[in-house]
Amino acid sequence: MASSPRPPHAPSRSVRFPLRAKLAAFAGLLLMTHIVAVGWAALSLTRNTVTVAQQEFRIAVLETVSQKVESELATAQDGLDAIGRAVVDEALSVDARISLAKALVESNEVLDNAILYTADGTEPDPIIEADAKGLHIDPELPEALRTEAVRNNAVTGPVRKGPTGPRVLLVNPIRFSDEVKGFVASYVPLAGIQRRVEITAKAHFADMPNSLLLVDDQLRILAHPDAERARRLDSAADEPILAGVDPTALRAQFSTSNEFVHPDGTESVGTVVGLDHRSWALVAQVPTSRAYAPIIKMREVVLITVAVAIVIALIAAFVLARRITSPLNQLSQFATDISRRKFSTRVDIKTSDELAMVGKAMSQAAADLESSEQRIRKELEIRSDLGRYLPSELVDKVVRREQDMELGGERRDITVMFADVVAFTPLAEKLPPEQVVQILNELFTIVTEIVFRHAGTVDKFVGDCVMAIWGAPTALDDHAARALEAAEEIISWLEVGNSSWEAKYGVQVQIAIGINSGEAVVGNVGSRTRMEYTAIGTTVNVAARLEAIARPQQILISAATAQQAGEGFKLVPAGERSIAGHTEPLQLYEVIS
Repeated sequence: MASSPRPPHAPSRSVRFPLRAKLAAFAGLLLMTHIVAVGWAALSLTRNTVTVAQQEFRIAVLETVSQKVESELATAQDGLDAIGRAVVDEALSVDARISLAKALVESNEVLDNAILYTADGTEPDPIIEADAKGLHIDPELPEALRTEAVRNNAVTGPVRKGPTGPRVLLVNPIRFSDEVKGFVASYVPLAGIQRRVEITAKAHFADMPNSLLLVDDQLRILAHPDAERARRLDSAADEPILAGVDPTALRAQFSTSNEFVHPDGTESVGTVVGLDHRSWALVAQVPTSRAYAPIIKMREVVLITVAVAIVIALIAAFVLARRITSPLNQLSQFATDISRRKFSTRVDIKTSDELAMVGKAMSQAAADLESSEQRIRKELEIRSDLGRYLPSELVDKVVRREQDMELGGERRDITVMFADVVAFTPLAEKLPPEQVVQILNELFTIVTEIVFRHAGTVDKFVGDCVMAIWGAPTALDDHAARALEAAEEIISWLEVGNSSWEAKYGVQVQIAIGINSGEAVVGNVGSRTRMEYTAIGTTVNVAARLEAIARPQQILISAATAQQAGEGFKLVPAGERSIAGHTEPLQLYEVIS
């Protein structure tokens, strides 16, 4: 015995993607996303914290070294200032002044030389200690240095090599009674600064060469953990941390921190800070593997934790999905029974949760469906019957309670068409009444379909005449064009209809069509117990009169319709005609299909 076919649209029992798998995947993904997000946030927060802490640490180290640099050079400048005051002290003899200047050089912990220049920067008179033997003395101070020294009361000159290492030229003006009497200069050794850099690098950046350096405005190394590089005044221009740095901008306001890669492939992070009173800068740089060591360790811990949490999440998700899908399978089977109209079946879900409530609701729905199905069938029959008397749009609005059922109407810009069977009386006399009704029914059926297809509304049938409107109850911007398209299609269809009627009844039907556009009142007309939705006004009357004067198979329209329809239609002027209700003749047009 052949099995009974499955009802149309019945649910298939084969499931390609079980809900259990989807729920497990979703729950697992949700948990994993949360876990990964928390891990990622922890890593990001830690990285930001470590990054800021590392940057603050490097800045603190650089500030410490910067204070040593400024302290060393400030001590030297104080010594030069004291020497300048001594050599213009009129209370002392010339020999006493020189002796005092030598004593001031010997007592200064930074200075080991001092050179006295005249006001024009010439005739150098050096005071040289043993540590500065062999020091080259410039015979003249450049004018630019003298000018800046007078303007700022001190100036830092260029750095050059010395017998024991790099030295920087410091120049102070010698003033007496607000008049510059000369200049006192010194090639200050940077040995104290070099020692501070070596000690600081060893304390904070052990086993990290090139970690701390002092550079001048030519990016030459003035101090370095490797003293030999400072002694040679090696260039630091190839250091990635200094790439793009403008040496002339190295001042106290200058500061930058970057991550970069050394030519040897080492990823590093560094900070550059300008000094307060000279165009020098301090650089601190360390490999990222050292700077971010806590992050690397934490990353390993987070990855292991996340992996374990993901495994636990997947197991929990699978168990949860299984508990959910079991009652869902029961509900699915019950839904299948309902789809097959087995309204007598029931489902009993014993999970004491929302799914149990769904089961009860579905069981109640099955009980309600049977009673409501008959009611729906009756409503559909009523709607279908109403559609025979009223426009379908109006029926839908009435059913949805959106249509105003009060008598009266509103002004609308519409297009009205009257289509009338020409010479209907001879046709009725020639054929039996049954055949006449059959022809009219077939004609009106097709005309109605054409009107509907072009978004029009069949207002009424008056004997052998059809009245249709466009623009009500639904407003249309192109109502005139749609009406002309419908009229052309009706005339075109008549050729097919006439061939059929000629064969069956030996007759042909011809239609005259009149169309007019303008303002009319549309709404409910009649009484409170019997009303119809229609259009009333001069626009309707003119359309009816145009149909009355139109020839068979002619579409006659007013100038208003021709203007609103726009291009796309072949219109031939049909002259002016006097229409009842109009004082002036109307210009008419014929539409050539």
